Amino acid sequence: MNMKALVFTELNKMELQTVPVPKPKEGEVLIKVKASGICGTDPKILSGEYVGNFPLIPGHEYAGEIVELGPNIKKLKIGDRVAVDPNVQCGYCEFCQSGQVHLCENLYPLGVLKPGGFAEYSACPETHAFNLTDNISMGAGAMVEPLACSIRGIQMAKIKYGDSVVILGAGLMGNLLIQLCRVAGASKIIVSEPVASRRELALSMGADIVSDPAKVDINKVIKDETRIGANAVFEVAGRIDTAQGTIKMARRGGVVVLFGTCPPDKNIEINPFLLQENELTVCSSYNNPCTHSPAIKLLDGGRIKVEKLISHKFGLEDYREAFKIFGTEGTLKIMFTF
Repeated sequence: MNMKALVFTELNKMELQTVPVPKPKEGEVLIKVKASGICGTDPKILSGEYVGNFPLIPGHEYAGEIVELGPNIKKLKIGDRVAVDPNVQCGYCEFCQSGQVHLCENLYPLGVLKPGGFAEYSACPETHAFNLTDNISMGAGAMVEPLACSIRGIQMAKIKYGDSVVILGAGLMGNLLIQLCRVAGASKIIVSEPVASRRELALSMGADIVSDPAKVDINKVIKDETRIGANAVFEVAGRIDTAQGTIKMARRGGVVVLFGTCPPDKNIEINPFLLQENELTVCSSYNNPCTHSPAIKLLDGGRIKVEKLISHKFGLEDYREAFKIFGTEGTLKIMFTF
């Protein structure tokens, strides 16, 4: 049996192909993909900025229905609706053995090094397919992975009740972080975002104050609203100039989370005296260790809303248009639906 799949054939080249449907191996299930989102990593794999295993079926944010079971499946069954955690670990390296599974030395992510979800069918380890409740649509199920990554960012920021938070960038991930900060107990959420439609969306998602960095100095806004700086600052835009300014936005004892993916060949300067004098923590957030189940529970309980963050839906045959508009004004999550 064959299926349609989007394939990155080599750097900067992709095409829709007819390929064999994968046969689930021991411990794997076969998923009929229903929704699969384009992540910022995908075009970077295509361009060579991020590592990929060519030829590759990309797509690591997806959900679907189980249609076949490989040998020795212990829990899942045919007909189950599932979301996929694409980050498959080896389980035996030092990082896995110490509980840092997201830092696995032998990590082989679906859609990056193994075939992913930009296809009609995808094979996935049973351990990395999570049941969705009937309250969660397939589109929302494909948003579990980015939501799980956002939960990791909240964990790294250690947000407490009453904290003030600054979020630089109100794209998809910024708007997920806004909602999570509110759930975590933040009392004031300040957002800096140059796109007017995204600022409006941020307000609807729970931001208290939004500002346009082209017109307003965000540092003045933070000082006016908090006097002493924010408890937590998230750099979500993945911009070097934005990351450079984060240190001055946090209060003494505050946390800066470099959440967005900056260019790998660029650096920022940090004054170590300023860090020590103010006992600041500068950290990053990587992947989604053990955060898929919490993400699904938040969606099921209605605490996090994602449907409004899906701006465009395409059939797989319209992949060129989907990638063409990715990241342009007016887009948030672009999704293939099957």
